[in-house]
Amino acid sequence: MELTIQKLTKTYHQKIAVDHVSVNLQPGIIGLLGANGSGKTTLMRMLVDVLKPTQGDILWNNHPIHTNIEEYLSCVGYLPQHVGAYPSFKVYEFLEYMGALKGLKPAYTKQRID
Repeated sequence: MELTIQKLTKTYHQKIAVDHVSVNLQPGIIGLLGANGSGKTTLMRMLVDVLKPTQGDILWNNHPIHTNIEEYLSCVGYLPQHVGAYPSFKVYEFLEYMGALKGLKPAYTKQRID
């Protein structure tokens, strides 16, 4: 499995948020470090198809990620610094909700903890 990023760019009006990033990534745990405002979040949002690049390509196993987006996303783990959650959800409800969005079936027995 290989993720190839080719000249990935994102601009907002006249501001360049990500500037022609190119890299080949192999399986494993990869950290993305940089100063505030350096484009880390923008890059990650493009890699998980939340944000469309202005230009450039994201290839998974030498094919555009949109060729098989569901399979691609099932292989990508992404943990943003701030995860949006619904305050009214209990933990297990949030896990069920996220699992449903991902297409997974619960692999646990629901137990009420008060």
